[in-house]
Amino acid sequence: MNKLLAFVWLVIIGTNVAGYNSEATPYQGAAILGGAVYFLFIFHRDLLRLVFFNDFLLALAILVVPVLLMSLSDRSFERAAYTSQIAVATIFVVASVLGVRPELKRTLAITAFAIVAVGAALNLYELFFWSVAPGRSAGFYVNPNVSAEALVCYGLVFLLIRSTKLSVVDLILMALVLIGVFATFSRAGIVASLVLLASATLMRAERKHVPRIILGGVAISLLAFAFASFVVRDLELSDEAMVRIFSLLEAGGVGDYREERGLTALASLDLALENPILGAGVGTISEMPEGPHNMFLAIMVEYGLVGLTVYLVMIVRLIQVARRADRSSSAMILFFVAWLVIFGFASHNLLGNPETITLMGFALGRAYQIQCSRKARQVEAMRPQKITA
Repeated sequence: MNKLLAFVWLVIIGTNVAGYNSEATPYQGAAILGGAVYFLFIFHRDLLRLVFFNDFLLALAILVVPVLLMSLSDRSFERAAYTSQIAVATIFVVASVLGVRPELKRTLAITAFAIVAVGAALNLYELFFWSVAPGRSAGFYVNPNVSAEALVCYGLVFLLIRSTKLSVVDLILMALVLIGVFATFSRAGIVASLVLLASATLMRAERKHVPRIILGGVAISLLAFAFASFVVRDLELSDEAMVRIFSLLEAGGVGDYREERGLTALASLDLALENPILGAGVGTISEMPEGPHNMFLAIMVEYGLVGLTVYLVMIVRLIQVARRADRSSSAMILFFVAWLVIFGFASHNLLGNPETITLMGFALGRAYQIQCSRKARQVEAMRPQKITA
């Protein structure tokens, strides 16, 4: 029963199906609250153990402190600003708890595959049938950049949770991610999917299987390239989509970023330097004509060097925890950090998206497991050894 409910709850959150249909009725809030009440009641012991894990508390504080600052701020905030941040923190906590449950490991993998399949299918449907001027598909995610982030996020979850040898299912998953991400025309998503999925595959493989994996990667890349060529050649794409294609082909994806988004980043940096220590206050980014499209700058604008330092400390702490474990245990943490950094230079909403905050929860759950294993080994080493005659 718990496995089925975990699957349904995570698919609802991960695909954003509830949020997409919540304009008139708050389906998403009801789903988040209902799932949180159930899972935190059933697995309350795991939650209590996580509360005593310092790195979990640090990550939770990064999500909860903005709510406290909003309540103390002179600015006025709509109720949605409070509820959305509380929802993100709640999803993170539940995902962390689910991530430490060993019996849910296979369920999480199946869930991740289902989310990728739904996201990619909707992106393709939108690309070919839904839009008058095709381009920048998003499906239930509404925002194409969030769609790309989610597809890469759950693609990594599927690849990293599974401990079996690479199979046809893994290749199908990677093909779905690549094609689904291309339909969003997100430059950061395309680059991240190529780099992170390939790295995750190689990390999971045995050395003797590397040539076979490389061949599989080439086959998937050719499939993605053929799909992209068909779309560009046979569809009358929107101007926004064409701009990103030319940016990737002619300027490595950074040409117009330097000219357009670079200007917004510089404006954000100037704003951050006006209040460098504590920042301009929570909610400042939402009042800007256009955000910085950079997670690090966004934190510095709102919370100053103090907030940026805390954010970087969380990243460094996760890397330190991962270094203490073997490759199979630390992979989820390292790839969460890589996902966070890569998309952090293209988005300023990574810690505010309910759809993808689950990856952070799974990573912190894995960090907690590593810490517990390390302490258990230390206790075992301190026990007096039996002396045999």
